[in-house]
Amino acid sequence: MIALLIDLLGFVASGVLFVVLVLLVRGPIRRFKLLFAYVTWEFLASLALTIADKLYNGSGTLTPNSSASQHPQPGQATFIYSHIYWTNDVLVDLLRFLVVISFTYRAVANGPIRVALGRLLAGLLLVVIGLPFVLYHPRFTPWPQNTWFNSTSQLLNFGAAIMNLVLWGTLIASKQRDRQLLTVSTGLGVVVTGAAISYGLAYFIPLGAFRTVYQLFLMLTQIAGWLIWCRAFWPPKVMQSAPSGALTSP
Repeated sequence: MIALLIDLLGFVASGVLFVVLVLLVRGPIRRFKLLFAYVTWEFLASLALTIADKLYNGSGTLTPNSSASQHPQPGQATFIYSHIYWTNDVLVDLLRFLVVISFTYRAVANGPIRVALGRLLAGLLLVVIGLPFVLYHPRFTPWPQNTWFNSTSQLLNFGAAIMNLVLWGTLIASKQRDRQLLTVSTGLGVVVTGAAISYGLAYFIPLGAFRTVYQLFLMLTQIAGWLIWCRAFWPPKVMQSAPSGALTSP
């Protein structure tokens, strides 16, 4: 039952993300190029990983009548899928962090402060990229262990959540408040905070049926954040004026 619910939420999440993609293409794609790149990567990667999971990892077997020369062995396929999954997870989290940084830079008005902020954010990005290699000491054989990917994703999401709070403060304090950017940052905050909390829950919830709790929480927060983006990019209603000569009530 829980597995069916997770699959259902996966389809819902993909559908909502596709709507965000369409709204960006039909609307402010030039203004949110980096966000568009993230949404495109998230959607295509999720679709590809879902197909790979059903073919190789989910059932633990290969397709019927497949030979070893055409497909990897089940154990090898699961191993490859696992590392591709975690590598993509880190790349997605890094894209989210980049989106928060770009929004923070955009929220500051042109001037010396913005130049200094740009240098500070660039330095912060380099620190965040290098920090997992210093803190978690990965051993490439040739891939790091899944725990390294998990810890790195948690670090990136916590960092993005903190940076998003800074972004909110900057947008709220701005005299010319960008309501659309504020709404987008709200959705992004829900996504990265939910991801950070879900990774934390994974450490404390024991293996078993309750382990899926953090997966459900992660998917629900992602759907909520992407629905906020749908609201931010939804075309405004066009007010139609009454035709000339039309009778109006006094």
